[in-house]
Amino acid sequence: MFRSAVLAALALIVAMPAQATDTPFQEALHAARNDDWETLSRAQARLGDEHPLQAYLDFHRLRAALPDLNPQRVQDYAERYPDSPLPNDIRQLALVAYARDERWDAARAVYDSAPRSTELRCLYWHAQWQAGNQEALNQARELWLSGNSRPSACDPIFDAARQRGQIGDREIWKRMDLAFYERSPGLMRYLRPMLDDSSYATAADWLLDLYGDPETLTDLPKDLPDDQRQVLLAAGFRRLAYTDTETAREWFEDKRGDLGFTDAALVERAGQRIAWYSTIRGVEDNRDWLDQWLREHGGNDLLDQRARRAVIERNWDELPDWIARLPQSERDDSRWLYWLGRAAEENGDDGKAKSLWQQAAGQRNFYGFLAADRLGEPYRFGNAVPTGDRALPDLPALARVKLLREQDEPGLAWSEWNWLMWHSDERRQRELAQYAVDAGWYDLAVQASIQARAWDVLAWRFPAAHRERFQEAARRYDLDPWLPMAIARRESAFYPNARSPVGALGLMQLMPGTARKVSREAGQAVPGEQQILEPNTNIALGSRYLADLLKQFNGNRILALAAYNAGPNRVERWLAEEEDDAVPADVWIESIPFRETRAYVQAVLTYRVLFQGLHGDTEERTALLLLPRERGTPYSVAMIED
Repeated sequence: MFRSAVLAALALIVAMPAQATDTPFQEALHAARNDDWETLSRAQARLGDEHPLQAYLDFHRLRAALPDLNPQRVQDYAERYPDSPLPNDIRQLALVAYARDERWDAARAVYDSAPRSTELRCLYWHAQWQAGNQEALNQARELWLSGNSRPSACDPIFDAARQRGQIGDREIWKRMDLAFYERSPGLMRYLRPMLDDSSYATAADWLLDLYGDPETLTDLPKDLPDDQRQVLLAAGFRRLAYTDTETAREWFEDKRGDLGFTDAALVERAGQRIAWYSTIRGVEDNRDWLDQWLREHGGNDLLDQRARRAVIERNWDELPDWIARLPQSERDDSRWLYWLGRAAEENGDDGKAKSLWQQAAGQRNFYGFLAADRLGEPYRFGNAVPTGDRALPDLPALARVKLLREQDEPGLAWSEWNWLMWHSDERRQRELAQYAVDAGWYDLAVQASIQARAWDVLAWRFPAAHRERFQEAARRYDLDPWLPMAIARRESAFYPNARSPVGALGLMQLMPGTARKVSREAGQAVPGEQQILEPNTNIALGSRYLADLLKQFNGNRILALAAYNAGPNRVERWLAEEEDDAVPADVWIESIPFRETRAYVQAVLTYRVLFQGLHGDTEERTALLLLPRERGTPYSVAMIED
């Protein structure tokens, strides 16, 4: 038996909390989800058999009949509803159910080729193995070789592959090495007992030791097979680069030869890792070695980080040299054009600075807008006129989307919409994008703009979604309404049912604990999960939380946004302790240690400019990115002291 990630992923269809049954369809769907067939029959009689959403009711009849369901009925369902995402959903459920019940003939009947997800692929190939398909064991080996845990549904096909030697000691050792690189010691410990009687057992023990204490790499036995020893040396240097970057560099320079670390590819890989941590941590004692390594070995990501390090340290003389080593496409990006302009300005060449900022200001993004502010020029939105034809033909999927949204089923509507996008050409996608904007389906409009790659049609990418709700919350909490709207656009693309892997919910991606805390502080009833997902509640709680962060950081939106993404405590640690070490706003944003948070702050501030410029009462598009006090204040802890 195994737990199924597929069932969890399909929970939106399979099991929803009770909803108000205001319509016959809602009553029927609620009954079907709860296997209440008597109530479903009564509701069905009122709906008739040709209701546009009949596929959802039929889906649950099939779902409830698993695993005894004849697989031909799954095929018949697909033929009856060919323009719907539901046939694929029932196939997934059927494969899981048949595999659990060991109905291998039925399991093979529901898919003609291997599905995408790891869990379903394992089940598919296990079913094929039961029919004697030898390719199944080759596929099992490919699925096995991962540094991350695999679903328990994969265990049977893995066991079969191990019993027949397709997964042997070498594959177990290789997977332990992959797990080391993925920082997954739990998986390493799980795999280790599989090598008890193996020639790899000693190496496996050393691999675990190196993860806990990489300095033991100097104690590695000389009599280990060289291929194993090379892997262990590479792993040890990689781990030491993380735990003690300076020592890793010293040993890499001075002890590599004595240790016999000679595999050229692994040596290169270890050196790149030491260079990476030397760069992002700004290890001063490693600087000479690092710069020489980069000149000889390069690597775009490393060079990018080295140029960023020059910005953080405000080494304006050396910055242009590092940027010059980047690919031309990177050098032409507004980010590096802006920083080259800053370096030119600091080095006294105002004419060159202006020329570089002119180039950067042509791009519609954070650094393009920063450059425009430096020049005192308006932002260039590059806004294209929508080209979608609003006279769409009658599309059954579009009718279902409309009905599902009316029935308060945004998740099901979202699935239907995505299916429709994937099965439409670019012209139809553009037509649908405009239709969604006109209908007020803001999340679907954004999704359509992405599918159509309509990057310049800002009416589709940045609709003024839930404008009245954001304005009401802004009045209540003394906020600029465009700022929480920009957060929602970044967090969820306005999809109200958005759920992150860590549990954040709704438009503004609130963690349940945060939502409860904000509610208690406001003297309001503590909301449940479904209430947090409701747009009015989510916007109100998210806006209040943003207002609290702005108060905590003395109205500085840069710091408040960083805290919204990464947490207030981290932001306080990122501020300089001494005012002499404080840096300007642009440098502080570039110095944010988390790549995600850097991108988040830049995106939200940029989106806010776009929303105000597109939908505000004024057509002013100048100096909207940063407030004067945000631009002019050096960033240190003094900013948040009372």
